[in-house]
Amino acid sequence: MHLLKRIVKVLLVISLFIFFIPVAKDIRLKTRVEKTIKNDNIDNIYSGFIYIPKFNYKNLIKEGNESLDKDLVMITDFSQNIGEEKVILAGHNNKYVFNKIFNLDIDDQIIISDFSIDYNYKVKEKKIIKVDDFSYFNDDGLYLITCTNNNQERFIIKAKREF
Repeated sequence: MHLLKRIVKVLLVISLFIFFIPVAKDIRLKTRVEKTIKNDNIDNIYSGFIYIPKFNYKNLIKEGNESLDKDLVMITDFSQNIGEEKVILAGHNNKYVFNKIFNLDIDDQIIISDFSIDYNYKVKEKKIIKVDDFSYFNDDGLYLITCTNNNQERFIIKAKREF
């Protein structure tokens, strides 16, 4: 009986760590996003942020080929600046970046900001494309890209700016 109680206590402690660590990471990420937005991007490593009201999702946007694990990256080969005609944002399909965009519906709102001006978009299309298919990015608008379970395909959200 004494051994059983010890085993239960150990399992309880382990399960608390398994639950608490991801929650703590999520809280730190949300705090970093909110502080950076509030401080008006004081460190200049971020170009802006994205806000998806449907999920109350906010994340910071970096430029270039940064790590996609926790950050959202603006692909500079296509995009010039936030608010330009064409903006392409990429991020991994994980809980810190883009795992919820699969649940966006047509006409859902997406807001991107350069910390001074907010740009409103409405979702117009959802599509899965091949990894090497760049023909889909011919039109102006906002594109959100994430990985799928198939390494040869990408999930794309296409949104048009509202004026």
